This record gives sequence, C-alpha cells and structure tokens, in this order.
Amino acid sequence: MATVTRENIGLLNDKITVTVGTNDYLPSFEKSLKTYSKNANLPGFRKGMVPAGMIKKMHGPAVFTEEVLKTVESELNSYMTNEKLEIFAQPLPLPENDARQIDMNKPSDYAFAFEVGLKPDFQLADLANTPMTKLKINVTEEMVNDEIERVRLRNGKMTEPETVTAEDNVLNLTFTEVDAQGNEVEGGIKKDNSLLIKYFAESFRPQLMGKKLGDTFNIQIAQAFEPKER
Repeated sequence: MATVTRENIGLLNDKITVTVGTNDYLPSFEKSLKTYSKNANLPGFRKGMVPAGMIKKMHGPAVFTEEVLKTVESELNSYMTNEKLEIFAQPLPLPENDARQIDMNKPSDYAFAFEVGLKPDFQLADLANTPMTKLKINVTEEMVNDEIERVRLRNGKMTEPETVTAEDNVLNLTFTEVDAQGNEVEGGIKKDNSLLIKYFAESFRPQLMGKKLGDTFNIQIAQAFEPKER
C-alpha cells in the first residue's frame, strides 16, 4: 500500500514524499500490457494475437515507467484532497527524483518527493462599520454611442471593399522606397503592412479617402505619420 509523508521545509513550504509499492502499480501495468497486446498491429500477426512476451519486450519499459508515475500522481492528488491542502499552482517535483531508478525487471518500492507552496490561512476584517464610497456614473449619450461602436467593431464581419470610405478601414499596403523623381530605388526598402486609417496623421487621412484597390501614390513618411507611429 502506498504511503505519503509530509514535512515542513520552510515558511508555507512543505515536502510531500509518495512511496508506492508493487501492489500499487503492478496490476495497472499488467492491464495496460494486455490492452497493448489486444490492439497491436504487427506484421505476421493478426490483430490482438501478438504474443504478450513480445509486447512486453517492445513496450514494457515505457509502460512500466508510465504506470509507476501515474500511480504516484494519483496517490499525491488523493492525499492533497483528503488533507484539504490549499496550495499555489502545482506540486513541484524535487531534483532528487530520478525516473531512471524505475526498472521493469526489478520491481520495487519507489519514492518521489514534491514541494508544495501552502496558501496562508487568514481572516477578513469586519467591514460592517467601515465607511465606503459608492461611485455613481452618469452615463452620457456619447459614452453609450462609443460602446455601441466598440461592440459593432468587435462583433462585425470583415469585408473587402475596393474603396476607402471610413477611418475604421484597414489598408493592405506595400511601401516602396522611391527617389525624388518617384522612381523605385534599386535595392531600396520594400515592405508590406496592414494599417488602420487612424494610424496615419490626422492631417493626412483625408488624402486616403476615396483611394481604390490597386491605386499607387507617393507619400512623405514625415507627413503621413505622427512621430510615435513611424
């Protein structure tokens, strides 16, 4: 029968050691091997007719290790549930654990240790006579309209219009570096990007309205974008 011990190793930190014996994990190991044998498909054998010895030789070590560790985990979880331990996150396996000690050919008792962080026990203060401030929000029509617009944008469907019509449009752009005459610079910068109209400088946005799919136009980065967006 598995045994679980617990010792304090620091403020709100305990060490839990789980020791499992052959009676704890061998039955599930044998059951898993039978399942493997039942479902195995190997050349030269009908499904479910692969000799148990062959299955054990091929898959035994991995299945054995898995069943031992599953048993340890199950015992650890049962202990924490029964003891009603309130811990932070998950138990942390300690470095002293070594799965290489698990040997199918030499079944024995295996011990694994874990560190747990305990949640402190505390009592909330009586707030019955504590003065509280209740905030009353005066909802304006502008606030309602802004929220409606956010909901529309969040739940709306994307379309692919061919003309820029509003500041909530997203532009799929290719930026190409050109010279003073508007000719593409050989080996210059060329970059694809998707931008909302609002990322352009407010003074430049009107120039984008009415642009159509496939249009080409020149811009000055310093004029088209605010410094923080460049």
